[in-house]
Amino acid sequence: MASVQSRDMMLRIEDMGVTYPRNVLALRPTTVEFHKGEFTVLLGLSGAGKSTLLRSLNHLVLPTTGKVISAEFGTLNTSRMVRQHRCRTAMVFQHHQLIERHTALQNVLTGRLAYHSTWRSLFPLPRPELELALHCLERVGLAEKALARVDQLSGGQQQRVGIARALAQQPSMILADEPVASLDPATSERVLTLLRDICREDGITAVISLHQLEYAQRFADRIIGLANARIVFDASPAKLEQCHLDEIYHGAAGAVSAPAEPAVPKPQPESRSPKQLEIAQ
Repeated sequence: MASVQSRDMMLRIEDMGVTYPRNVLALRPTTVEFHKGEFTVLLGLSGAGKSTLLRSLNHLVLPTTGKVISAEFGTLNTSRMVRQHRCRTAMVFQHHQLIERHTALQNVLTGRLAYHSTWRSLFPLPRPELELALHCLERVGLAEKALARVDQLSGGQQQRVGIARALAQQPSMILADEPVASLDPATSERVLTLLRDICREDGITAVISLHQLEYAQRFADRIIGLANARIVFDASPAKLEQCHLDEIYHGAAGAVSAPAEPAVPKPQPESRSPKQLEIAQ
């Protein structure tokens, strides 16, 4: 029987599960839908399955079972569809994943490489791309740091560069994996406020993994709680009660042994040569 999808569906996973080598179950077969313009927080302890679920949404982690369905591109079952989906799905990482010896502007411009051929990306990008990158830095409050090397910026500023790089992709969806885990509370609130406000202004669907309850309750439109490699709560923050918190935070944490089935290793993200990342200021 065909699955029923809502009209505002942005991305859907159907019976998607992930098993790592040595038969370690990281995510039990799960079906869940993410909606257009929604700011969703994946909440849970380390090892609960948050990062695995998040990274599976753009196949940075390859599902062992089930499928991922994009409203824009359909089922992600070919390398071409995955590339198209990744182009429109930006990532914000916990440890920034920036090129520290490059300027903030050069790092933001890497968000545009997927829109150009390998040969074209070996040369300075055209002026409209520079203007777009500068605009993205301006939106995160870092226009004056455009020519500063990333290794001269604070952790909070580096994360804002990461958000600007994500915006440069002109995404329909942003995935953020523990984006404030390495930041102090004041900076964390600033980064999350910035990310939420930009997503609302642009109508971008966001899926953010966090382990801090207070941030999930404050910023999320929807909370998906995970424990023991499965979803145990899925509703608005107002419906999160103590019984749900007990299940999310006091259940046995960590990945568990799976029934015997083929294990699929995590794929490595596509990489570019150092020359391709050398973008002129």
